[in-house]
Amino acid sequence: MRGIQAERNLVRQLWKKGFAVMRAPSSGSSTKMDRPDIIAGNKIKGLQFAIEVKTTLKECLYIKEKSIKQLVEFSQRFGCQSILAIKFKGRRRNWIFIKPDQLSFTPSLNYKITFRNALRFGIDFKTLIKEGKQTKIYH
Repeated sequence: MRGIQAERNLVRQLWKKGFAVMRAPSSGSSTKMDRPDIIAGNKIKGLQFAIEVKTTLKECLYIKEKSIKQLVEFSQRFGCQSILAIKFKGRRRNWIFIKPDQLSFTPSLNYKITFRNALRFGIDFKTLIKEGKQTKIYH
């Protein structure tokens, strides 16, 4: 699943669960404005998210500092939660959602998260949208 397909997949899942959802077609570093990949909200549940979508085939996901700063800046201006939606492809896992402060710094001052730490610190879709209590996703 390519990045754009992953974003569309997550948009559909959120929409089916009653969220108003918008995918920003020119998000991130391709614009001078800070924009996440997805904006989603549900007034009844009191949930609003700015979501940056990342996919990888590798064991460790590296994210540029600028990408995280843009996500956090947008979230603060908009008044919503900053969330990273991560798909570790080829691992038979659904989305894993983490907050930017759960990432580690690299020596080059970018960010990273391993598959293992994503499982340890992340939450699943049902927990994110408050439709159930998460069963542990860490092995």
